[in-house]
Amino acid sequence: MELQRIRLFLLIALFAIGMSLYSAWQQEHPPAETVVTTLPAKGESDIPSVQVVPNSAIMPIQQTTVIRQEIEVTTDVLKVKIDPLGGDIVRAELIKYPQTLDPLSSGVVFLDHSEMRNFVAQSGLIGKNELGPDSRTLGRALYEVVQTTYHLGDQSSLKVDLHWKNENGLQVIKSLIFKKGSYLIEVQYQITNATPSVWLGSFYGQIRREFVKEASSSFLMGVQMYQGGALYTPNKPFKKISFPDMQKAAYKEQIEGGWAALLERYFLCAFIPKTEAINHYYTRVDESNVYNIGETTAVEVAPHATGSIKGEFYIGPEAADVLKTISPGLNLTVDYGILWPISQVLFWLLKTINEFIGNWGWSIILVTLVIKILFYPLSSASYRSMGNMRRLQPRIELLKERHKEDKQQFSAALMELYRKEKLNPLGGCLPILIQIPVFIALYYVLLESVELRHAPFMFWIKDLSAKDPFYILPLIMGATMFLQQKMNPAPPDPMQAKVMMFMPVIFTALFLNFPSGLVLYWTANNILSMGQQWYIMRQMQQPKTALQKVK
Repeated sequence: MELQRIRLFLLIALFAIGMSLYSAWQQEHPPAETVVTTLPAKGESDIPSVQVVPNSAIMPIQQTTVIRQEIEVTTDVLKVKIDPLGGDIVRAELIKYPQTLDPLSSGVVFLDHSEMRNFVAQSGLIGKNELGPDSRTLGRALYEVVQTTYHLGDQSSLKVDLHWKNENGLQVIKSLIFKKGSYLIEVQYQITNATPSVWLGSFYGQIRREFVKEASSSFLMGVQMYQGGALYTPNKPFKKISFPDMQKAAYKEQIEGGWAALLERYFLCAFIPKTEAINHYYTRVDESNVYNIGETTAVEVAPHATGSIKGEFYIGPEAADVLKTISPGLNLTVDYGILWPISQVLFWLLKTINEFIGNWGWSIILVTLVIKILFYPLSSASYRSMGNMRRLQPRIELLKERHKEDKQQFSAALMELYRKEKLNPLGGCLPILIQIPVFIALYYVLLESVELRHAPFMFWIKDLSAKDPFYILPLIMGATMFLQQKMNPAPPDPMQAKVMMFMPVIFTALFLNFPSGLVLYWTANNILSMGQQWYIMRQMQQPKTALQKVK
C-alpha cells in the first residue's frame, strides 16, 4: 500500500508539473486580441543622456532639408528598412523564418515601428554639449543617401552609406554593412573633424521596444518563457533585466566589451560594441511605456583629423552555435531555464542525431531510446521490484484482511514482509522520478530551440513545436499510458484504484494542447517502457516455468 501511495503521489506531482508547463504553453500562445501600444510622446527624446565636456567652439547643428524616405535593404536572409532620421533600423523581416506553415507566408517581422508596434535598433553620435550629430534637445541627425533601395544579389557584402554634415566642418558617414547569409549588421561611423578643436562625444547603440504585459495564467505554478532584456557582465555572462526590473530602477554599469539584448521567443536583437574601451551600459524607461537597453562609448577626434568607431547589431534567430562565435555569453540567450544543463545535452544529442537522419521527430524517438538504454539498470531493478510486488499481492491482501481494524498493525506487518522478502517499496518509483527532469528539460528544448520551430515529423504532424491539429497523438499517448497502467499491480485501496484509472484520461486532456514533439517523446517513452517491463517480467518468469517443466 505504501508503494501505491508513493506512486500515486508521484503521478499527482507529475500532473502538477504538467499543468505548470501547460500554463507556460498557454502564455506562449495567448488568444488573439487587439493590443494598443503607445509610441514616444511628442517632444520626448529617444537619445540616451550622456555627459560630455562643453566646448563653445562648436556651433549648433544646421540640418539641411532632405526628403525623409525609408531606405530598403534586401539580403538573402533579411529585409530591412532604415530611417534616414538617425539612420535607425526600424523594420527587419527574417526571410528564412516564415510566420506560418503556408508556403506563401512572409517572414517573421521582428523589428517594426508602426501604429501597433514600436521595436527598433538605434545607433548614433552625441557631440559635446549635445551639438551633433544627435542631440537630446535638437533631435536626430537627418542623413542623406545616394539611393533608397539596395539588393545584396550575388555580392558577399553590401554597404549602405548615410551622409551628414554641418556648417562648422563636422562630417559624418554612417555605414551599415550587410553580409551574405548573416544576421549580423555592422554599424560604422567615420567622423571627419575639420574644426580647430578636438571633437569629443559619445557613440551609442540601443534597442527600444514597447512593453505590454500579458495576462498571467491561473494554473498552479505558472512559468513563462523569458521575454525582456539581457546583458553580459564579467560575473554573470547572461544577466537578465526584465521589463519590471527596468521599471523599478535604471541599470548602469561599466564593462569592457559585452553586449546588450532584447529577447523574445526564438529571436533576439543584440548590440555588440566593437571597442577595447570601457562601455557604459544602461536601461531606461520612457514615459510612453517604451523600454530602452544599450550602451555608450566615448569618442575623440583630433582637430583636422578623421576617426572611426563601430559596433554590430544582431537581428535574428537564437541559434546557439552562431551566437557563441559573435560574443562571449551571447549563446546563453537560448534560455532553457533551471534545468539548462540537461536541456543542452538533450539538444546536442537531438541535433547530432538529426544531422544523420534529417528528421527531428525521429530524432526525438531515438533520443528517448538512448535515455532508456542509459537508465536500463535502474529501470530493470525498478521493474523487478514491481514484479516482486505483484507476486506478494495475495499476501498483502491477507495482511490487510487480518489487520483491517488496526492500520498501524497493518503497516508494521507490511514493512516486516518487505524486510523478509528484501524488497524496497520505493524501487518501483524510479522510472517516474527519472522522467520528471527529462520531461521538463525537453519541454524547454522544444519551446526555446528555434531549430525545432516549424519542424515536421510525418503524415499530419507538420510542426513539432505546435499542438497536434487533429489530437491523434495525444490519444495514442493516453492509450499507451492506459496499457502501461494495466501491466502494473492494482492499488489495494479502491479510492486509489479509481484515481489511477482516471490518470490516463487526465493526462490525455492535459497533453491535447502540448507541443507535438513533447507528446511524441512521452508516447515513445511509454511504448519503450512497456517493452522493457514485458522483457524483464518474462525473464523473471523463466526460472519458474523451467521448474514447472521438470516437475
